[in-house]
Amino acid sequence: MAAVYVAAAKFGFAMALTAEQVALVWPPTGLSLAALLLVGVEVWPGIFLGALLANISLHEPLLVAVCIAAGSTLEAVFAARVMRRVVGAGQAINWLRYAIGLVLFGAVASTAISATIGVVSLCAGGLQPWSAFTPLWWRWWLGGAGGDLLIAPVLLTWRARPRIRTMKDALDMGLLAACLAAVGAAVFTRRFVAAAPYPLEYTVFPLVIWAAIRFGIAGVSMANLLIAGIAVWGTVHGFGPYAAGQGDERLVLMQVFMGIVAGSGLILGATISERDASRARKTSMLDAALDCIVTIDHLGQILEFNPAAERTFGYRRDEVLGREMADVIIPSQLRERYRHGLAEYNRSGASHFIGHRFESVALRANGAELPVEISITRVPVEGPPVFMGFLRDITAQKKIARQLAFRATHDDLTKALNRAAFMERLTLAVRQLDGDGHKTIAVLFVDLDKFKSINDRFGHAIGDRLLVATARRLLSCVRPGDSVARLGGDEFVVLLETVPDAAAVSAVARRIQQALDCPFNIGAHEIDTSASVGVALGSQPGPKPEDLLRAADEAMYRAKSLGER
Repeated sequence: MAAVYVAAAKFGFAMALTAEQVALVWPPTGLSLAALLLVGVEVWPGIFLGALLANISLHEPLLVAVCIAAGSTLEAVFAARVMRRVVGAGQAINWLRYAIGLVLFGAVASTAISATIGVVSLCAGGLQPWSAFTPLWWRWWLGGAGGDLLIAPVLLTWRARPRIRTMKDALDMGLLAACLAAVGAAVFTRRFVAAAPYPLEYTVFPLVIWAAIRFGIAGVSMANLLIAGIAVWGTVHGFGPYAAGQGDERLVLMQVFMGIVAGSGLILGATISERDASRARKTSMLDAALDCIVTIDHLGQILEFNPAAERTFGYRRDEVLGREMADVIIPSQLRERYRHGLAEYNRSGASHFIGHRFESVALRANGAELPVEISITRVPVEGPPVFMGFLRDITAQKKIARQLAFRATHDDLTKALNRAAFMERLTLAVRQLDGDGHKTIAVLFVDLDKFKSINDRFGHAIGDRLLVATARRLLSCVRPGDSVARLGGDEFVVLLETVPDAAAVSAVARRIQQALDCPFNIGAHEIDTSASVGVALGSQPGPKPEDLLRAADEAMYRAKSLGER
């Protein structure tokens, strides 16, 4: 660290035009601050040693050299500690806060420490007259500020430096560098016999703005350093608008010029970098999101369509940007309702959907509809409202829910209704009976005959397949609105709703018996079976569902005992 500091100091001494210790730009100031921020405050001894050796090399008295070295070290330590504490340097970088902190705490505040200690040391040591204190202090302060504004940013943003990834990047960098060099040379390598009549040096501003907008804070840091290097070289060698004329005012004006250009460029570049970083974070979140994210404006036109939305709906992002969302992913039957809701929100600011989670139906590019869960929020931006919708395809969840609901209400083996579901339907049917007897329901209790012997003879696997086939035949014997359930074992029950009379029920019972009398072909076996059927009718309010089921069960057992089936 000390060796690097001494080398930078020797380079800075070459830019001294008045006092040997006071340079137009003092590179060690920026170098020291960058080192403390990047490596840590613990490297301050290296800075002190380097500053001491650099000043001793000018044949200064030891005490003066020690004081100047202490001021330079204190300056860097103060700036680094304040930036770490206030700005958060060394943590996740907010480029705008970083640049403002560098300007305020580095270039403006901390350099006043070294300027004060340094100039007091020079005057007290007899190396400079006290009458020169004020102009020396200003030039020392401005030179240190220049180091913080020109050297430190390049080192601190080196990791974020522009990289050539495409031919366009290479052309942009090359063209910018050529323009900066050309304008710098045109302004600062000309010899002026008198002060320039026009502020030609400020023609570099458009190029600095270009560097900031195109390449952010890292690019503008390098552009500032290039322009400053040309300007300092020209001024030291008697060229440029700041080399003409008498007095030190021209040199101070040059330092002010470099400070204004560098400070303004850094703030603008930091703003651009922070904007680009924010966009990159947003893009990363959109790309990584598992949910579909669709952003629309107040007219319903799509502004953003993330990769998850592309995968879900089958559109490419560039196909849908600028199109009305209603025409893209909203089914035709829901479009007018959506447009009315959007218009109502634009008019009154009221909506039942903003900030709430709800389910709806969306439309794929191939015309297929899919169930989605939606959450809509308004994006906090100036001007007309912008909305962001988070959509999740819940096709799989709906399928699982249907499967769970089916398993909760159906028999696992035969897929007929289970006892609980059948009793719910029977209860509802009983409640709907009127007092005039105009509506009649019937419960048929069906029991396979000799099922145990079939199980014993052919095995339980064949018996299970027989039960499945029995359920299918029962379903074929009744109307679509009627209910077939398996109560357990070989017992089935049928609910006939709204039957005209007992004769119609008897016809269904005979149809069931005939269907079950036909042999079943199960695997390689032909199985003959039959069934006993008991019937219970209900046409008046009052009977309990359990009573009807019990009556049908008893009727079935009477039929079985009598051989009537």
